[in-house]
Amino acid sequence: MYRKSHAVRTFLCLLLTFVFVTVFSTQPLLAASDQKTSVAWPEAPLTNSGAACLMDADTGAILFDANMDEQRYPASITKVMTALLVAENRQPTDTITFGEQAVSESIPGNARIDVQLGETITVEDALHAVLLASANEVCTQLAIDIAGSVEAFADMMNERAAALGCTNTHFTNPNGLPDPNHYTTAHDMALIMQEAIKNETFLRVESDLSYTIQPTNMTAAPRQLQNHHVMLFQDDPTYGYQGAFAGKTGYTDEAHNTLVTAAKRNNVTLICVVLTCDNLDYITDTRSLFDYGFNNFTHYTLKDTKKESLSGTISLPKDAKLKSATYTDPNDAADQETFTRQYFYDGHPIGTAEISVKGGSSADSSSSSVSSSSEEDPTGIVTPEADSSDGFSTGSLSSPLYILIGLNAVAILILIIAVIQRNKKRRRRRKKRRK
Repeated sequence: MYRKSHAVRTFLCLLLTFVFVTVFSTQPLLAASDQKTSVAWPEAPLTNSGAACLMDADTGAILFDANMDEQRYPASITKVMTALLVAENRQPTDTITFGEQAVSESIPGNARIDVQLGETITVEDALHAVLLASANEVCTQLAIDIAGSVEAFADMMNERAAALGCTNTHFTNPNGLPDPNHYTTAHDMALIMQEAIKNETFLRVESDLSYTIQPTNMTAAPRQLQNHHVMLFQDDPTYGYQGAFAGKTGYTDEAHNTLVTAAKRNNVTLICVVLTCDNLDYITDTRSLFDYGFNNFTHYTLKDTKKESLSGTISLPKDAKLKSATYTDPNDAADQETFTRQYFYDGHPIGTAEISVKGGSSADSSSSSVSSSSEEDPTGIVTPEADSSDGFSTGSLSSPLYILIGLNAVAILILIIAVIQRNKKRRRRRKKRRK
């Protein structure tokens, strides 16, 4: 009997040890499995640009990043900000007259339309000269007319950039001529372009691939302008890109080639910025990044829940499961009736939504539905993330812990029953001996 009892105890101890080892060793694997998304972030193409950024203009999602926050010289893509400020502060029918500073400005290359002292043109003409012909002297005169001086206009540019969320940009002039203190990043330029293409005047000017400035008070012949951005010529079989509708080129010896472009396909608008490019890399990289974005991502529109009203759209890989997306709310969201929620997929920010709480605090909400912009019915769930130090989901608190507790309880119960049975047998043996 003693041997049988000892064997039972040994077996139970081994069983308990196996339960502990098995559960503890598999628990991290289960947690990692919970974190793993169903589809990995699409593999991006190789690029040669010194810095690049591909942004979904509709959601703000960054689909590709290569040194996008490194400060670099922008050259003439600076003029996107200049044109935006002009469109926001002047009417197309307003006029400007060129003064000594703009006319006499030393400008390398042919980025000018050769205005004369005292010549007057409309703001409409001026914007076309800036965005199509990259006319530096026109930028200078526009800056003086709007702000009183180039320096004051540069302050306006920097204030506007900061308001758009730019964190590594500083402008000193309206045209992008070389200056050690004149710099930006691919990400910041994408933010600037994202705002510019919301402006109707900017878009209208960009839609003109060619433009004629009629004779002025100082010239008898018209000036013919043509856009320098070859990708905007969609019918060009060599360089044109289907869907490209706005952009600006840039080049200086210091900056090398720079390019910012917006393109739209299937109701998705992407912005690509490439900086510090050699040869034709600024075109080939932009093309390959646009192809990557349009071929691999789509939009999903957030839908209201019983407790929250959601307004926003997110970007997801085309084959991704909606339930794999996660989100984080501001720390004080529980105390707010409205707030901004940030969504993620596979660690990548994919868009935001404005949240309005219908009743109670936002902490009561446990999920939000998402539907594809190409489908009428919701096709999945976006679940809230567990609290973690880095703001990302750490997986479910779930099964591994509960399995451990349950198995331990069963093992302990078996041990208790074994001990009770052993004690009963000992008492019976003692009674028999007494008899």
